[in-house]
Amino acid sequence: MIQFEKTIAAISSGQTPAAIGIVRMTGNHALTIISKCLHNSSLRPRTMHARTLFDVHGNKIDDVLVCWFKAPNSFTGEDSVEIYAHGGLVNLSRVLNALCEAGAEPAEPGEFSKRAFLNGKLDLAQAEAIMDVIHAQNEMQCSEAQRQLSGSVSKSVSELRACVLSLLCAIEATIDFSAEEELAPMPVDRIRNESQILLDQIDRMKRAHEQYRAGGFRTVFVGQPNAGKSSLFNTLLGHERAIVTQIAGTTTDTIESTLNLQQQTFCLIDTAGITDSDNPIESLGIERTRDQIMTADILVVLFDGCSNDDNILTELNERCTDALNNALQNKKLMLVRTKADLKDRPKISNKINDFAAQNDLTIYDISVINRQGLAEFENALVRTAQNITSHFENVTLITSQRHISHLNNAAAAIRRSLDSLNHNMPAECIAADLHDAAQQLSLITGEFASEDIINEIFSHFCIGK
Repeated sequence: MIQFEKTIAAISSGQTPAAIGIVRMTGNHALTIISKCLHNSSLRPRTMHARTLFDVHGNKIDDVLVCWFKAPNSFTGEDSVEIYAHGGLVNLSRVLNALCEAGAEPAEPGEFSKRAFLNGKLDLAQAEAIMDVIHAQNEMQCSEAQRQLSGSVSKSVSELRACVLSLLCAIEATIDFSAEEELAPMPVDRIRNESQILLDQIDRMKRAHEQYRAGGFRTVFVGQPNAGKSSLFNTLLGHERAIVTQIAGTTTDTIESTLNLQQQTFCLIDTAGITDSDNPIESLGIERTRDQIMTADILVVLFDGCSNDDNILTELNERCTDALNNALQNKKLMLVRTKADLKDRPKISNKINDFAAQNDLTIYDISVINRQGLAEFENALVRTAQNITSHFENVTLITSQRHISHLNNAAAAIRRSLDSLNHNMPAECIAADLHDAAQQLSLITGEFASEDIINEIFSHFCIGK
């Protein structure tokens, strides 16, 4: 274990009023300092003690519960103390000040987790997962962060690195380090096959990451002007986020807002109606609609229930064929007919009915006035999101952009090694590229991370974590 000079302390439970707050302290002198504040009252490791806390002048601070974690059996690997006091900023600050007067120093952001990492209690990917747990905005994000905290990313990345190192050993066995050694032949087929497997695994991890966004599944509402996109957008959110009028073309730009629905998070995107227009502002809005369609996780196509105009299908097919086909192939397209509350609506066009039948799509008939069909549509929206995530059930989900960057670098190094192999380059060149790949993977878990990288990562943590 690393012996740190300072014993640090911080409020760990937040500073809002609460029944109970937590102040934690870690370092070689943690037990000595807390003993001063408890008037030398003895403590047993991993046992909760009811005590009165005093400052160094003998003034009572609070009646508290104290637990001492003896090194190395603590979060940081050092002697650590947690104090459970009455909550609230003023009282917790009094407890923290008493510890600092007795010899502790205020902790820097992320310093507890940094010490845990440096003492081998968790790797860098697990340490980063702590903040993901804290900042999770929905059940899926929290569950995924907990998996990463338990080591899911670390395990997968370590397996990738082990495969790279295995290839590296096979290649280095062919390098002529000594004229007296008998060299093994270059395992060309093995290098090609296993390198491709590695690249495929990294690619799947990257694609899973693309589906995981802090803002949720990008759910794009498209349709012709006055189809009811903004009305549905507002109804799902529960407030008037987009302007709604009887005048067609009210929305001339994209509008985004977050919706949490059945433990799933959606980034709803209202778009300008797709139509031919000579208005430069409206044309720009339509072009932005096209951009949103190209990046959609879920595409919701709305038809005006008071019209049998089916040109939206033609417009989508002409403007963004690839995105439309992708949505159909991956079951990410939903059809919605609006204004179900109105009487004497025309029949759905044969073109729309045929399109739905050919692609095994349900047409959800809804009304934002009487909420007809809304519950069914919401349930279908959640099922669509679940279907997207199910494609990656056996793939480790990478949520950190830093990790993705290192995976990209590792994949690039592996491709360089294959290129060197295909061009009959010396084994040393192939080995050098695989060394780079292994190094990039090790940076995710932190085996060889520089002090600057480590400091940068932990500087974004909360104080007390």
